[in-house]
Amino acid sequence: MHFVFVHGWGFNAGVWADMGAYLPVSAITLIDLGFVAGGPASHEDWPDDAIAVGHSLGLMWLLKEGKGSFKGLVSIQGFDRFSPHVPEGRVAALKRGLARDPGGTMAAFWRSCGAPDFAPTEALNVARLDEGLDWLMHWDAEAAKKRLQCPILTLAARDDVIVPPAMSEAVWGTENIVWSPDGGHILPLRHPDWCARHVLEFANSVPS
Repeated sequence: MHFVFVHGWGFNAGVWADMGAYLPVSAITLIDLGFVAGGPASHEDWPDDAIAVGHSLGLMWLLKEGKGSFKGLVSIQGFDRFSPHVPEGRVAALKRGLARDPGGTMAAFWRSCGAPDFAPTEALNVARLDEGLDWLMHWDAEAAKKRLQCPILTLAARDDVIVPPAMSEAVWGTENIVWSPDGGHILPLRHPDWCARHVLEFANSVPS
């Protein structure tokens, strides 16, 4: 059993550290998208029979860049499109804030996610963060999601203000979501044991 993990915008692969403690470490591949320095080493390749786990933007990245190289897909507060569910103007405002005050903008974002003080300002890759916001504004992986032939598990939090419940339901369908009553927008950090348990149960249910 192999897992590949991709984090969301504004974070690094360190978001999986606590969750990884509940999984077989030798069978984990971490993808780091380069937004924030200081996370674990990133690897570019993984076996085609992996269980792919994406948090937030990381799920859309897997749909667009993963080329279907996984036998099961787990969305943790993820989506196939950010806009139009969230108005582009909100993302554009975040881009302006990032250009004007990167540290303050990211500190406010992390607080809203439920992960205050995630990293120091000097760890930020502002250009890459700005690029990631472009992905949120323009990427559309809905067709890729519809083409998937593999099983899918969706985890979400009722108090998520970045990807609110209505957005998760619109993307995945109400009946397909396993809900946590809380956790903000950072379930892997806030409830790593809960996430790991559901991921393992799902992985064990996927045909080999």
